[in-house]
Order: sequence, then C-alpha cells, then structure tokens
Amino acid sequence: MEHPDHDLIIQFNQGDARAYTAIYNKYFHTLYFFVRRFVPEKEDAEDITAEIFLKLWRLRANLESIKNIEAFLYITARNACLDFLRHLKRQSEKEKELVYTLLQQPPDSLLQDDVKTEVLKAIQTEMTKLPPSCRRVFEMAYMEGRSNEEIAATLQINNQSVRNNKQRAIKLLRLTLLNRNILAGAVIWLYLAVLRIIG
Repeated sequence: MEHPDHDLIIQFNQGDARAYTAIYNKYFHTLYFFVRRFVPEKEDAEDITAEIFLKLWRLRANLESIKNIEAFLYITARNACLDFLRHLKRQSEKEKELVYTLLQQPPDSLLQDDVKTEVLKAIQTEMTKLPPSCRRVFEMAYMEGRSNEEIAATLQINNQSVRNNKQRAIKLLRLTLLNRNILAGAVIWLYLAVLRIIG
C-alpha cells in the first residue's frame, strides 16, 4: 500500500506548484515558530523562513519523501539561524571596533572622513534597490567580508553564480549612482575601486 503522500511527493519533485503550496502550507507556521525561537525580530524570522522554502523549491528533485522534506527544512532552518546569529555577532563586534576607532581619532581627521561617510550612505541607499539575489550576495561579500566559497555554501549556489551576482550588483550600483549624479557617482566608483569591491 502506497503512503498517502506518495503522489504529492512525485508532483512536488516534478515542479508542480500546487504540491509545493500544499507542503508550504503544511510546514510554514511550525518552521517559522522554530526560527523565531532563535531570531528575535519578526521580520527577520519571516525572511529566513521564506528563504528556506525557496531553497526547498530549488532542491525539490533531491527530496524523495515527507521525512526527507522535514529533515531538510529543520536542518536548513537550524543552519540559517546559526548564520544569522553569527552575522549579528559580527555586526556587534564591528560596531564596537568603529566606536573604538572613533574615540581614538583626533577631531581634524573626522572632517576628512565626511566624504567616506557620504559615499557609504549613498551605496547603502542604492543597495536596497538591487534585486534580492544581487543584494544578498553584495551584503555577504562586502559588508560581512565573506569569501565566494562561503557565500556559495550558505546560499546553496555555485561559485560562478556568486561572481555573476557580484558583477551584476556592481554594474547596477555604478549605473544608478552615475545617473543620479555624475560627479558623485565617479567619486563613489573610485572609492569602490579602492575598497577592491570591483575586483
């Protein structure tokens, strides 16, 4: 006798959207509350849970049973929570370093940093307008300092996709900034080059 979920799994493996919706509806809330136990902000927990289901869809052909799907969802959720918490820790450490650096600098040097501050503000503003995949890769590469290999492993994509997204993000940022203000865009692009973001 076949398991009642047998047909659902076959349809899901074949890319049937209704089968995916059925699995999504079955597991979303329990998975979300699992993530929320470790991630304090509601919006962050929702984003992480949504990303887990995107990975599930991309890897659907490899999952042959409900047990496989359940295991995948919870292992991926656990890893995503760990990555998120590490990211928060790195951010906190960077903030402490920035405060320390700021306190060590003489007042004259703070004026010289005004241009850098404006450049970074402009980049961050335009970064939010990037396509989600480009933005995530850009953040991981240039804000979190992760290598291509780390990004590929975390997002479950290949290295070439990481490189493509980085190049696309830089191209879009450059075009947007140049269109908004040619002089400011040129300064920003030069600053990006100094930071080796275009490399």
